[in-house]
Amino acid sequence: MENAAAEANDAELAVARADGGQFLPDPVLCITGTMEDPGSILYGRDHLQRISVAGEAENLGVVQLPPDTRCVPITGGVMVYLPGQQVTP
Repeated sequence: MENAAAEANDAELAVARADGGQFLPDPVLCITGTMEDPGSILYGRDHLQRISVAGEAENLGVVQLPPDTRCVPITGGVMVYLPGQQVTP
C-alpha cells in the first residue's frame, strides 16, 4: 500500500512539473513581497500556527515569491507556479 501511495505522489509531481510547477518540500512558508513588507501568505499558515504553539521553527524554510504566484498543496509540500505558468485543475 505504501508503494502505491509513493507511486501516486511521484505521478502527481511529474504532472505538476510538466505544467511548469516547482515542488517545495514541507515545512515551508511561501509569502509574497519582502521581509519588511511580506504581502500575503500563500502557503504554510499551519506551520506558523504550530510554531506559535510549540515555539520551535522545525527547520521552516521561507520563500519570497512575486505577486500572482499560485501555490497548490500536494503530499509532502507545495507546488509553486510563478505568474504566467499554467495550472492544471
